[in-house]
Amino acid sequence: MEDSKSKRLYDDARNHHASLDLRLQMLLKKPFLTESEEVEVRELKKKKLYYKDLMEKLKEGKSEE
Repeated sequence: MEDSKSKRLYDDARNHHASLDLRLQMLLKKPFLTESEEVEVRELKKKKLYYKDLMEKLKEGKSEE
């Protein structure tokens, strides 16, 4: 990460990833998930992966815009 814009994007991606992870952990602690919660879990996992990939690209210096 070279410039402040990349740093800011990385920090934003890290914050999004962390908040998605918190919600995912809350759902996974439940003994039973409704159908809509199961869909939400799948979407959260996909979004977490997107932000993790984005953070890796930013670390490597490849900004995705």
